[in-house]
Amino acid sequence: MRSDQDTIMERMTRWAEGLEQFDLPDWDSLPQLDLYMDQVILLLTRYLTPIDRDAEEKFVTASIINNYVRMRVIPPPVKKRYSRIHLAYLVVICTLKQSLSISCIQRLLPEDRSEEAVRQFYDGFVRQYRRSTAFLRRLLLTGGVPALTEAGLPPEEGNALAAAAAIFSTLSKSLTEFLLQDPQGAEEDDED
Repeated sequence: MRSDQDTIMERMTRWAEGLEQFDLPDWDSLPQLDLYMDQVILLLTRYLTPIDRDAEEKFVTASIINNYVRMRVIPPPVKKRYSRIHLAYLVVICTLKQSLSISCIQRLLPEDRSEEAVRQFYDGFVRQYRRSTAFLRRLLLTGGVPALTEAGLPPEEGNALAAAAAIFSTLSKSLTEFLLQDPQGAEEDDED
C-alpha cells in the first residue's frame, strides 16, 4: 500500500509539470489584427484554459468582457473590434481574477493605455508570471514534500498541504491588496 506522502508527491508533481505545459503568450504572439468578440473569447479560452480548474463555469464570456468595458477596467472596443491592448488586459485580468477582486486588478493595470505603456506592463507581467511559476515548480519538483515538511507543512495530515496553499494564497492576496491601496489609506470601494 502506498503512503499518503507518495500520493501527495505524485499529485504535486503532476500539477507542477502541468505548469510547464502552460505559458502566457508574449506580446508579439498576440494577434496584430483586431478581433471580434467571439474571436477574443476563443483565443482567451485557448490561452488560459490550463489555469482554469473549474471547467463547468466559463471564465470569460461576452457579458464578462462587456462588464469590464462598462466598469472602465478595459478600454471600449473600436467598431466592435478588440486590439492587442484589449487582449493583454484580458489575459492579465483572467489570470488574476481567481484570487483578486476586479477593483484590485484595475489598480494594478496601467493608467496610460497607450500601446507602448500596455506592452511594457504586459511584458513585465508575463516575465513575473514565468519567474513565479518557475520558482513554484522548482520548489515542488526538487524539494517536494521533504522541503514542505521542513517548512512546517506536514503532508501526512491529509489536506494540510491544501490548507497551507490556501493560506499562502490568502496571505498573498492580502499583501497584494495592501501594496495596491492608496498610500494615504483611502481605499476605493470594491465593485465586484
